[in-house]
Parts: sequence; structure tokens; C-alpha cells
Amino acid sequence: MNPDFFSIDWQAFFYSFNQFASQDPLTIGWQIFFGGGWVIFAIVMVYAVYLVWLDGRQGKFASKWQWTLLAIDIPKNNEQTPKAVESIFTALAGAQKNPNLVDKYWEGWLQESFSFEVISLEGYIQFLVRTPTHFRDLIEAAVYAQYPDAEIIEVEDYAATYKDLRFPNEQYNLWGTEMVLIKDYPYPIRSYEEFEHKLSGNLIDPMAGLLEIMSRFGAGEQLWLQLVITPQPPPGWGEKAKKIVTEFTGQTYTPPSTLIDKLIKPVELTASGAASVVESFLGASSEDKKKEEDQWKMFKITPGQRTVMEKIERKLSKHAFRVKFRLIYLAEKNVFSKGRGVAAVIGAIQQFNTTDANGFKPGKRTKTAVDYFRVGARTVYRQNFILKQFIKRGNYYGEEVGNMFLNPEELASIWHFPVISVKATLVEKIESKKAAPPSRLPYEARQFELKPKIGELAPTANLGETDFLPSPVAPQSPLLNDDNSASEVAPEEILPPPSPLKQTPEIKKIIRPATASSVVAAPIRKQAAPPPNLPVV
Repeated sequence: MNPDFFSIDWQAFFYSFNQFASQDPLTIGWQIFFGGGWVIFAIVMVYAVYLVWLDGRQGKFASKWQWTLLAIDIPKNNEQTPKAVESIFTALAGAQKNPNLVDKYWEGWLQESFSFEVISLEGYIQFLVRTPTHFRDLIEAAVYAQYPDAEIIEVEDYAATYKDLRFPNEQYNLWGTEMVLIKDYPYPIRSYEEFEHKLSGNLIDPMAGLLEIMSRFGAGEQLWLQLVITPQPPPGWGEKAKKIVTEFTGQTYTPPSTLIDKLIKPVELTASGAASVVESFLGASSEDKKKEEDQWKMFKITPGQRTVMEKIERKLSKHAFRVKFRLIYLAEKNVFSKGRGVAAVIGAIQQFNTTDANGFKPGKRTKTAVDYFRVGARTVYRQNFILKQFIKRGNYYGEEVGNMFLNPEELASIWHFPVISVKATLVEKIESKKAAPPSRLPYEARQFELKPKIGELAPTANLGETDFLPSPVAPQSPLLNDDNSASEVAPEEILPPPSPLKQTPEIKKIIRPATASSVVAAPIRKQAAPPPNLPVV
């Protein structure tokens, strides 16, 4: 206890304070400002100007990034569980960088992010990954390590087609939102391991319901689902996670001290000293009683609380990713259906929700459905905002970013390739495996255009002069006329008609072009001489 605490002339102090407070607000403000308050005002102004300048530096830094959009297809008989995709997400933690102070506060350094997407364009489903170009090898290596037979190609950005789309619009309608966590982020969602059948051990794929809904969209309907993930520095879970774990174990959580805490610490010490004097006359202090109660709290939790505690510790034992989870249903007005494109999809996502832990819900700031005041104008603003952020794959603006952290297990539960049991139609898969060409293949026969333009269905082969057939596709065949005379038919006239699905302009941009091996004819096998001991008839 500070002995000078009781020697203060409190009567004179309160008299001076009353005299000061009885003046008009303008006079009080000027006295505070010229009495030293201008220093605080100057610091605040300088800091505000610095933040604006730093935001410009960060924008300039991010403008130098180059992006690549990859379409990933896996074999149709995939037996890999989401555990394989969890390993892919874990590998992306290697993209995290710890910048120095110059990079962070002067150069405007920002952590790069990845976007994992699954889209349905009129019922055609494709899995996509948008990555910084210099991390393309990281993505491909992580995918091929788990799916050696997968096919990865670069495709055009389907969302960029609508970058000039604005609402209100005469042709299109849009419903979108950012999904956010219901509780604090340390509480986990329902992961894929909880979808396993207890008796057989088989995985009941949580993607099955969502893919079935996405395959039912018709002409003029599109559904875009996006997970923008940003790797966090280890351990990456923050003080909120420490607080929840500490309180579950019955211990007292002490947050790290800040500058404000250091400034008001003398006041707290004075108040606590006065309280201790009062409590000394009353017996045991309330703080001692609280500590005694906390020691037994761990032994009083229910089995359900213990299970939740184990889930929290399991989540916090893995890497952390800051996440933006966006959903857009875009359709022409004559086919727009909230029941199919909104309610059904939200219902499929809510299978990851649990009442004792965590789950997802549409965010209040970004959901394109508002009530009460200026409904039309506010809805249009949110439609334009979420479409812009989706196309940019923004990892900051929108809903609160401080409570949306997931680990690789949770991300793999939401976004993973369907297992063999999923029978949803129109999910892009590899129908057959491809083998490497034989080593004796003549060099001229391999001179193909290996990088066709996105949207082309097949490249043109240039076989040259070899012992191979020129092409097995559509040779000129004579057909008989009514008078039994032969007539030449152009090759394209006898080819089978293309699939109506691949004629859709939006879908054609992400359809995988046929590879060069699909237009190479089998080599002409030369017959060997008969053996000399073959009997002659």
C-alpha cells in the first residue's frame, strides 16, 4: 500500500475538478488541447495519415501479383478420402512467410492467398484452384502426391466474364453471401471423420449432397462456391484460443499487456490496494475464493464438455488458415429459383454444423437479403459488392476477418474431391488413365501444339513423314447417290455431332482440351516371317 495515497488533499482535488468541469465544453476542450492534449492529437493524425499511405503501398505491392486458375480432375474411381485433400491444404502452409519490419511497414508486404472453388455452370461441375503463378508448382506437387493420375490444366477465369455485370440488371439476378462461424473460431465444425459409418467404417461423403444439388441446375443457372485461404504464421490461433482453452481447464487467463494496460496499471494498483484494505476487515478475499473454485472446475465438466474440449485441442494442434467462404447463385431472371439455388445449398452446407461445437451461417453484412429500410438500394449494393469481391478473390473486405480461422481438416471437409460412391452426374472426372508414349516413337510424330488455347476441343496434329497413319479421324469416304454414282463427302459431314454440353459458351472455356495422344493413330505393325519348322499342307 502506498502511504502517500492517504496524504492526498481530496477535498481540494474535488473542488478543483468541479471548477474545471463547470465550464462550457468548448473552453474545456481548448484547455485540454493547449495543456498538452495537442500531442495526442498530433500522434493520432500522423498515425491516420500513415495508415492511408500504407494502404496505398499494400495495393501497389499486391498489383504485382500474377495469378493462375487451374482445373483439377481426378479418376472417376477415386478411393481417396478427404484425408488426402487435408494433406494438400497442409502443404500450403509452406507458402507462409515471416516478413521483416521493413517489408511489413514500409514496402507494404501482404501474405498471398489461395482460392479453392467448386462451380456449377448449368449443371456442369468443375473443381478449380486459383494460385499465385509462382506457387503453381507447389499446388501441382501437392495434388499429384495424393492423386498421381489427376489432370491439372490452366483455364480461363469463368468469373471474369461477369466483371462488367452490374445490378440492378434486366437479364440476371444474384443471391450471394459470405458464410461465417456461429461461435468463436476455436470451436471446430463437423469434420469428415465424423461422417464415417460407425459399423462399416465407410465414409458418407459430405460433398455428395452439395454435388447432387449442383448437378440439377439447368440452362441459365450457375453456382459458385469459393474458399479463399491465407496461411497464418505458427501457431497462428491468437489469444482467443488460449483464453478458451485456459478457461476450460479451470485456470485464470491473463491476456498480454498492451500500451493502454501499462498506462492504467498504476490506477489499477491503487484501486486494488484500497480494496485489499477493505477485504482485510472482512476476512478471505473474493479473489482467493475464485481461485479455489477454478481449481475444481476441470473436475466438474460434463462428458459432452470434455468431448468439446478434445475437439478444440485437436483443431488448435494443426495449422491455421484465415478463410473467406463465399457463395453466389447467379441465374437468369426467368429461371432464378431461391428454393433450388439458395435454400438447398445452404442446407447442404449446414451438415457441417453441430450444436455443441460450431457451424456456418450467412453473414449479416454481405447477405443479399435485407429488411426494413431502403431494401432495394441496399440489396443492389450488396449484390455488386459480393460479385466484385468474388471475382477479385479478396481475402479481407466483407465480413469480420478476426473470427474466421479453419485448419486443414475443416477445409478438406468442405472442399474435397468426391469419392467413388458419389454418383452425381456431370462432375468432371478422368474416364481412363493415360500412359506415357513409347520410347521408340519417332521424334517428328511428337511435334504437336501441346498448349492449345483454352476452349479448343482438340489440337491439330502435324505428323510429318513417318510410318504412322496420318489420322484416324474422318477420312473422306465415298457415298452412293440415287443413281448409284459415288460422291465425295467432306470429313466434317460424317463426324458425329458434338455434345450439346460442350457447345455452351461458358462451359467451353473450362472444358479440358483433348490431348495430342488422342489423335495419334496406332503404329502399323509389320508382320514377321513364319517360323522355319511350320508344317506345310
